[in-house]
Amino acid sequence: MADKTDALLTDYYSGVIDTKILLRRAELQWRPNDDNAGIKSLNKHTRPLEDMLARYETDSILHELTKQRDAIKRLETTFSEETKQIVQMHYDRRERLSWVVISLRMNLSERTCRSYQKAFKDSVGEALTDLNIAV
Repeated sequence: MADKTDALLTDYYSGVIDTKILLRRAELQWRPNDDNAGIKSLNKHTRPLEDMLARYETDSILHELTKQRDAIKRLETTFSEETKQIVQMHYDRRERLSWVVISLRMNLSERTCRSYQKAFKDSVGEALTDLNIAV
């Protein structure tokens, strides 16, 4: 469970989940051009916006990614700003900061930073299992 939670938090703070959501929406918007040799149905209604929104709502992959992102966002608001910064510095793959650098930036001991990160990770793991989100 911990490895999956770490991977999810890394994806969240590195922007991978947001990118996956945007890519999935783009995939759902794309429709192949089915030209029936010029035959046009007279009773077919064209509602592209409603059809696209219906595809968004029924897509399980998009729904799962959105639930994961929203659950982490909600949990972020319950923690202190200090904890948010520590977690973001630890899980952001773009910076790859060590615990020593994080503790120096936050002016806290390394052990304190690790305990803040562990408390956040544990609460995310519990919340995701409570919500039945596949992690």
